[in-house]
Amino acid sequence: MMNVNWAKLAAQNRVKAVGIPWTPEEANAIYNLKIPADYVRKGILTLEDYEKAEKIGLEKPMSKSDLEKEAKELEISFTPDVTPEALREEIAKKKEVRAEENPTPQKKNVRKTKAKIKKP
Repeated sequence: MMNVNWAKLAAQNRVKAVGIPWTPEEANAIYNLKIPADYVRKGILTLEDYEKAEKIGLEKPMSKSDLEKEAKELEISFTPDVTPEALREEIAKKKEVRAEENPTPQKKNVRKTKAKIKKP
């Protein structure tokens, strides 16, 4: 019996995520319309939507190697088989925890007023 390596398939963008294959609409967007898989994962399934996303500057996903670098900086342990989606989730969690531990101080709303000088 042969086991399917879902993590490898997901890393190669051959499936949507571990255990989740592409729907026919998503597969069409990737293989026929040539829309990048990371955009399809965000729900972009037509060329019109893809062009709009490019125009408004939809955040482009980081490459796996960039995600691995950031994960190492955040001291996240992972194996070479990790998927980019799993790294994104772990990085987001770690950043959220750090933000809660070290909240940025709020600036006080200080109004600057000019002192009126009375002339004698």
